Amino acid sequence: MAHAKDMDLYCGACHMLVDEIHWEINQTDPKRTIQVGSFRIMPDGSQRLSEIPYKQSTVQLTELLETACSKPGDYYQSVDKLTNTKIYKRQNRRDGQPASLKNLTLSKDIMKMLKFACEGIAEDFEEEIITVFRDKENENYLQSICVSQTELCKESQLYDVNPDVVEDEDNPDDIESNNQESDTEVKTEL
Repeated sequence: MAHAKDMDLYCGACHMLVDEIHWEINQTDPKRTIQVGSFRIMPDGSQRLSEIPYKQSTVQLTELLETACSKPGDYYQSVDKLTNTKIYKRQNRRDGQPASLKNLTLSKDIMKMLKFACEGIAEDFEEEIITVFRDKENENYLQSICVSQTELCKESQLYDVNPDVVEDEDNPDDIESNNQESDTEVKTEL
């Protein structure tokens, strides 16, 4: 009997994939270039090479697709209060602000499933993802990839993968830790 895809998981994996690629692109030196063209030596001893920007090149995007799913441990599972669906957010904010530790679940099983789903998306939609990220005019990669191209998310499921900022009432003592033989899980409740 075939099991249906956990669409919340696949939507979350798509969020992770887009977030990781977008972050790495933004960290790329815009002055960096790569040589492209034929490395064949012509009869006159010359080569037909040219330099193009590395940032958002097919070469960079192909490399990023190979590594984008390698950090599922940077993400945790939570439940969206409004829709009651599972969402996946980063454990640490990219902007350096303290992250809220409310309503989160971490486990090796979740990390494995998130990585598996992410790798499947990267493999199944490689060309579409590269095409979207090559478009320098596109400002909404998440919507273009996760809703339009892969149809893994609904428009209402798009969210920022950065965790919420710590609020005054956040209390790190709310974390419950359950150590199990094959899995380590941490849950917090509101």
